Amino acid sequence: MSKIRNNTTMNIILTLLVSLACIAQVNAAEYENYFGIEINNEEYNTLLNLGFTEDEIYYMNEQTYLENKDLDANLVSETKKYYKTIYNDILGNPYSVETNKEEYENQAILGARGTVNTEYKTMITTISQNGSKYRYKVSLSWKNMPSTRSFDIIGIGFDDERISIDSSVYFNYYYCKSSGTCYTESYYYDKKSKSTGGSAVYDLPDSSVSLSLYYDVAKITSNTITSLSMCGDYSHAISNVPVGNISNYDIAYNGIELSGSLINYYDEIPCAPGTWHGSW
Repeated sequence: MSKIRNNTTMNIILTLLVSLACIAQVNAAEYENYFGIEINNEEYNTLLNLGFTEDEIYYMNEQTYLENKDLDANLVSETKKYYKTIYNDILGNPYSVETNKEEYENQAILGARGTVNTEYKTMITTISQNGSKYRYKVSLSWKNMPSTRSFDIIGIGFDDERISIDSSVYFNYYYCKSSGTCYTESYYYDKKSKSTGGSAVYDLPDSSVSLSLYYDVAKITSNTITSLSMCGDYSHAISNVPVGNISNYDIAYNGIELSGSLINYYDEIPCAPGTWHGSW
């Protein structure tokens, strides 16, 4: 009788161990994004630490996933800003101001037609330690889409002679059609990688869109660096921009700097700063 009880107990224990192992395997690859990519917990946390939002991970394509999933990352700075752009049909001069999360989340989707229309968007800038480098990243998403669709600009600027861009300037955006089908693209019409930052120009789709740009920076000095600063920026076209003018801008710490041939085509928002303090 004792042997039978012992065997029964062992069988129960073995069954529990097998069940726990199966659960662990399921949890390790339980997240599947829109494109069918299975992402385990460690990889998911790595992507978050690189500054990718939950939505960006959900719509992430395979190339971006493979390039980032195994990196040694640690998120060290995050700034989120909310903006509203007000269009007065009488004056015809839009202006943008920073607002707060409560207004952003509770605002009405439609303004009063014929008087004032308001567009809302949010921008997130992050700094992540990426192995021996640091990654600068900016993300922008629209709460409600603007009526004008032309060539918009996104960028991250800095003013620091101790560092330089040491990777490609990566640019991606995703959008969903009214049919419910979603796409992730990286098409751009102009891209800059300079000693003062990186940027990209893209053609704003007709559907709702969220986008991001990022790059890594490396030290070009043997001295210890104790702080880093950058600023993410976005310029939305308020009228149709001539294709021949789309590269007539610069990117620096104060954000996107438009030339005379572009300045009247875009709105302006304050750039979203990111700062890190430590020892590098």
